[in-house]
Amino acid sequence: MRGWTRGFIAVVALAGLLSAGLAHGAPPPKQQPVGGALLDDPQLTDTERKKLNEQCLEKEAAFGIARRSVALCRCLERESVSALCLLALNRYGYQSKYVPCYKQENSYWCGPAAARQSLYWHKAASGSAVALPSQTTLASRIGTTTSGSTTSGIARALNSYKGTFGTYHYVAADISNTSDPLGAFYDRIGGMLTSKAGGTVPVVLLQTSLLSRYRGHSSRHYVTISGIDDRSVPVRMRDVDPNWRVAYRGTYWDDVGCTTYNGLFRACYQADLEGSNLAMAW
Repeated sequence: MRGWTRGFIAVVALAGLLSAGLAHGAPPPKQQPVGGALLDDPQLTDTERKKLNEQCLEKEAAFGIARRSVALCRCLERESVSALCLLALNRYGYQSKYVPCYKQENSYWCGPAAARQSLYWHKAASGSAVALPSQTTLASRIGTTTSGSTTSGIARALNSYKGTFGTYHYVAADISNTSDPLGAFYDRIGGMLTSKAGGTVPVVLLQTSLLSRYRGHSSRHYVTISGIDDRSVPVRMRDVDPNWRVAYRGTYWDDVGCTTYNGLFRACYQADLEGSNLAMAW
């Protein structure tokens, strides 16, 4: 009887401690969402974020990517297009870079697979005879864990092959911290795909529930962007999706969309808002 009493008292005391913690507002730990991308980037200090933002601005200036405030959103939707929007259309026309689709070898390796897809283009463009690194090697260089990858890690891993596969530089960046998130997404990708020298094949982070072909399936996931077609509406981009599930894996021309219309931009923008992990390596 005494043993039962002591046990009962211990349970009550534990319950009291737990309730006290809740009463003092102890925040519950964040639950890592399903997918191959971390919600937050543990290596991204304020100093590092500032440095990356400066590099992003320098790259935009070097490639003539201007921040603009035109109502680009309507130009990318299926809705009627105003005369102002027509001026923004056909900015890049049809552009593409051949990128193969590599199935991610683990359910959380979309980052290494997407990075390898981008490196394929750099290897081919440079004429290098050096073999592509494996997903295992790239996962190590990125710092991928069972919870996934970080965008800054992907950019660092891609840049570690500069010289081996040509001259280029990837920058990890957000879009939600700009005055024109859609314009930043659209012009960074368009600028890289049309560049004759120093261009990259961007890797972007998506919340897949906002991409129509995922039919509501929610995960944080990386894809490679290898093409753009803005000759008419809806504007589309070609994404190479390394998903380990055959239902989602492949090469697709998806709508870009906007903040109110599903597509690649909205999926990237939402993934950006969810945590500190950056939105794109471009």
